[in-house]
Amino acid sequence: MFLIKTKISRRFFASLMFLTVIPVGIMGYVTYLLAERALTQTAFQHMTTIAEDHAQHLDAWIRERLDDLRLLSRMPTIRDACRDFCWIDDLNRSPENYLTLLNGAIVTTRARSPSYDSISIVLPSGKILTSSRGTVSDVNSDSECTLVLHRMQEGEDTAFGPIYPHDNKSWKMDLVARVRSESGETVAFIVAVLDVSKTIEPLMTDRIGLGWTGETYLVNKDGRMISPSRFLGRDETFSRNLDTYGVRQALLRQKGTAIYENYTGSTVMGAFLWLPSYEWAILAEMSLDEILRPLQWIKTLGVATGLLVMAVCLVPAYVLSRRVAKPIIEVAYAARRLAEGELDRRIHFSSGDEVGVLAQSFNIMAHQLSQSITTLRRKEESLQKAYNELMAMQAQLVQSEKMAAIGELVASVAHEMRNPLSSVKLNVQILGRSLTLDSVLYEHYAIALHQVAQMEKMFSDLLNYSRPLILQVSPVSMQELLKNCLQSMDQDFLTRRIEVRMNTSGSLPLVMIDSDKIQQVLSNVLRNAIEASVEGGAIEVSLSVSTTENQEYVVITVADHGAGIAQRHLKTVFQPFFTTKQKGTGLGLCIVKKIVDAHGGEIELTSEEGRGTTVKLAFPLPGGNR
Repeated sequence: MFLIKTKISRRFFASLMFLTVIPVGIMGYVTYLLAERALTQTAFQHMTTIAEDHAQHLDAWIRERLDDLRLLSRMPTIRDACRDFCWIDDLNRSPENYLTLLNGAIVTTRARSPSYDSISIVLPSGKILTSSRGTVSDVNSDSECTLVLHRMQEGEDTAFGPIYPHDNKSWKMDLVARVRSESGETVAFIVAVLDVSKTIEPLMTDRIGLGWTGETYLVNKDGRMISPSRFLGRDETFSRNLDTYGVRQALLRQKGTAIYENYTGSTVMGAFLWLPSYEWAILAEMSLDEILRPLQWIKTLGVATGLLVMAVCLVPAYVLSRRVAKPIIEVAYAARRLAEGELDRRIHFSSGDEVGVLAQSFNIMAHQLSQSITTLRRKEESLQKAYNELMAMQAQLVQSEKMAAIGELVASVAHEMRNPLSSVKLNVQILGRSLTLDSVLYEHYAIALHQVAQMEKMFSDLLNYSRPLILQVSPVSMQELLKNCLQSMDQDFLTRRIEVRMNTSGSLPLVMIDSDKIQQVLSNVLRNAIEASVEGGAIEVSLSVSTTENQEYVVITVADHGAGIAQRHLKTVFQPFFTTKQKGTGLGLCIVKKIVDAHGGEIELTSEEGRGTTVKLAFPLPGGNR
């Protein structure tokens, strides 16, 4: 008997493990995977944002320096002096006051940024008129500057040259602005030599959002790092060529994110971006271990929970083996004999506890079973049918309650947010009245106003979706309703140059529908077909009558030849807030299905990627049996 007890306790322990530890383990593992995926996606977006932000700051700084030179080239003093110097053969005989003015303008401009190594004014002949270096020479001896001046000969007013190394292990860049006379003739060039290291270093060493192991750095087209590294010295970064996955992808003019080994051999999560204007690559990287560190507590919690549950399961297994093993075995044996057909089998065991009640209940059950087995067989079909209907009604009730709760929440949120949104729109419009079309801020005003309109549309869709449908049905000609709907959308078809092909099967009977609601359905379906169609394409619309299970339907079919919908999305297109568009609330088709269902109709959507999408709307005719 002890061996039997041991087997029962082991089985009970194994059952508890299966019902507790394994689900807890699976839930913990799935939670960890989902958290890891979400954290990875968020980190990729974060690293991309940091790389783009640094790139924008760098571009803005260089553009500011070009603006400095452009402003200097347009100064009347600089223009007049350079124009007069063009006619002087010997610069040593030039007026002293002119040189003083030029030097003053150069010094003032150079003081705007510590990154200016020097600023010079060069005549078209290649002679340096004046320079902040204090010495003048022929600019043709400087190959980098000559390259930029050659680009200036092509008609540009400002230009910058490629970055190049300097003997003091720094990186420099030449910027040039053209000086034109009042007649538009080129009279000189303003050449600025930038010490790029002094600019890149404060920009790239900004490690906000990069934790303890993250960094951003720049690489030129030769794969050499041109910004300071937090892991390598200046000497090594100046001479070393980097060959990591991120650098290779960036030098191939690619933009993206990936997990790879960086130049120190550590596994990082990085974002890479190519800057075509400068032929540089910018990379933002952060250690993968640091990014995934918040997930460690999930592992610890899962393991600790599993061990605790295992310890708890041992106690009931031990108690079971000591107190209830024998009567349970007797009940199991009697149940086996009963299952084999011995309906007169009884348990001779009595006690005042739950096991005694179990034995007594077993005996009563065996007695009643022999009398009821025939009746149960006869009622099996009816019970199964009733069960199926109950499950269907329960599922429908749960779905109705869920949608009602969602609708109430959405309506409340949308209503509360429309008032402040209207205030925002009014204030934006008031601000827009003070802006002209050529104003720098007008574009931002237009974007803000457009986004407010998008949010208003979204709230309107949410409110329409959350409101209960009240149908005002009447006999309606579906042909006339479809014709009116197509006429109201003529401008949409003309704008995209889309041809509408109608196909009707003679006169159709009237349908009991709410014409306004069905027109909303048709407009939504047609608008989706227009957006999916290529410009100059065609949409096929047909009307017909079909019969299914003693019920006649008027069927409207709308087919486009656009990009189609992926098969994995076909099961979810009617779910609330699901959309494959870049803009939209994801409520269009959900509202369509809600209206069609309210009319007792059916909607069917079929699609094939690259071939187009077909939507069938079926509305029952009065007098049929569904």
